[in-house]
Parts: sequence; C-alpha cells; structure tokens
Amino acid sequence: MHPYLAVDILIGTTRQNAGNLAVAVLGLSATAYLVARAERERRREGRLALWILLAASVVTCLADAGARLLIGLQADPGANTLVMYRAFGIDMAIWMAFAFPPYVGFIGYATYLAYREGHARRRLWLILVVSAVADTVGEYVMIHAGGLYSYAGRQPLEVFGLPLVWPWVIVAAPMLMGALTALFADRLGGARVLLLLPLLGSGYLACLAAVGWPGMVARATAVGQPVLDLVGLVTLGGLLATVHLMSLPLPARPSAGPSRPHRGE
Repeated sequence: MHPYLAVDILIGTTRQNAGNLAVAVLGLSATAYLVARAERERRREGRLALWILLAASVVTCLADAGARLLIGLQADPGANTLVMYRAFGIDMAIWMAFAFPPYVGFIGYATYLAYREGHARRRLWLILVVSAVADTVGEYVMIHAGGLYSYAGRQPLEVFGLPLVWPWVIVAAPMLMGALTALFADRLGGARVLLLLPLLGSGYLACLAAVGWPGMVARATAVGQPVLDLVGLVTLGGLLATVHLMSLPLPARPSAGPSRPHRGE
C-alpha cells in the first residue's frame, strides 16, 4: 500500500473511484439526515429506536465479512483500496461504513414504525418488495457500472452476474432488526436499551444464515445448476414464510391509531 492516502484513493479504475465516491457521498448524506432525525425524536419524544438502529449498523458492518463469505460476494481488484478491516480473507472497504447506517436505518426504522404505529400487514410486504427491488437495481449498478464487486462461484438464480435470491434475503435482515427494536426498545429504560446492540448486530448475520442457508449450502455442493436454481426458489419461499410470520402480530387492516409504547421502569 502506498504511504500517501491521496495515492491510495486513485489506485482503482475511474469507474471504481467514481462508484466509491458515490457510495460515500450518498451514504454520508443519508446518515446525516437519519442522525438529525434520531436526535430530534430523542428530544421531542424520548424515543431512542432510530439511534439504536444506527448504532447497531456499526456492529452489522463488522459482521458483513461473514455474510460475504456465506453468499460468495467478493470485491473486484482495485475497489477496496482503503481497507477498513480484513476477515476470512475478505477485505472490507471503508466505504461500506458509510453505506450500512442508511441501509439498516431506513429499512429497520420503517419496519419499527410499522409495528409501533399499528400499520396493516401489507406494510411489511411493501417494505420488503420496495427494498428488495431497490437493492437489486443498486447491486446491478455497483456490479456493472461501478465495478465494485461480483459474486464468486456457482450461484442460484443468477441473471447478468447477480443471484436474484440474495437481495431479498439481505433486506430481510434489517427488517428483522426493526422488528426486534419494536419488541424491546420501548420496553427498556435507561442504559438497558444498550442490551439491544449485540442482539441487533448479530441479527443481521443470523437472519442471512437462518433464511438463506439452503442456497448457501447448495452453492457449496456438487448439485447441478437446475437443482441449485430450485434450491434458490426454496430459499425465497422460506423468506416469504418468515416475513409472513413477522406480519402476524400486525392487524390485517390499518388500526384506528398508533399503538401505545410501553416503557420499562
């Protein structure tokens, strides 16, 4: 690695540097907005849920190397010039630290509000579909336009270099984190709310493994591509069943008003 930061930044190709810069700028802008909103809600309503989700996103970022190992995502050469940390032989670019807070914050907080405000079950499905479609489009851009990463090895339901199963599994993780926040955050008082951080941070990797394990196991075995694609469909079916289970505590139709939070003594 070169001794000067400015030289390091310019090692990647032009499109990789542009892609990293775009991730950093968009991530920092979205994070700044979420931080301002989190602080406003803390002051006005005493609500810490968004702060907790943003803090948990840091733990999530530190667990992402394990997630990449399981699904076969790898950075393209030159894309990870500034390495935040290395684990399992995988380099994690510092730009990802800017991407996770808005990613976890937006999806997780939208899910949290669905529970807290008594939205109808269809709200969870809307969050899942919109987030998965946005993730799919974003990944195609980062893979083909930015040249930032690719998926290695055999993959289920792969179209133009992107296994279509993983965006759906990936966005389910912050949804689970938002649901756990809704379950615990308003019931924990004072410093006890910090107990959520290890649970939420591990929840990201745990959700990927729990929901996506059929595809993860199949891609590491000697099954043919048709069987691998079939397992990918089974994985998506398990994901839909999980979201359906998550939606059961919500009313079938919109409730008359927001649910009342329960704060621990």
